[in-house]
Amino acid sequence: MAKITVDGKVFEVDPNNNLLEEVLSHKQDLPYFCWHPSMGSVGSCRQCAMIEYANDDDQRGRQIMACMTSPREGARYSIEKAAKFRAQAIESIMTSHPHDCPVCEE
Repeated sequence: MAKITVDGKVFEVDPNNNLLEEVLSHKQDLPYFCWHPSMGSVGSCRQCAMIEYANDDDQRGRQIMACMTSPREGARYSIEKAAKFRAQAIESIMTSHPHDCPVCEE
């Protein structure tokens, strides 16, 4: 087991699972769309975006997709800091979405 910090909360996680699985197993609110435990990770919907910090001094971090990332011992992550990016991704998807979609109502 590894310990990670997500938005100031410390969690024990299994480094063999992806970060999305572990965050969801601890009841954290991280949206996702294209990932399924039986099918693996695609990372194309960008809804599980998080910020990963290099160390305790790093204030900027880098954007990662939780479904494509394994948790690292002692790592710091933020769900909240990537919220604007996730909103922009949805906006882009919906702008490009066909108006006569036979599957859903936009």
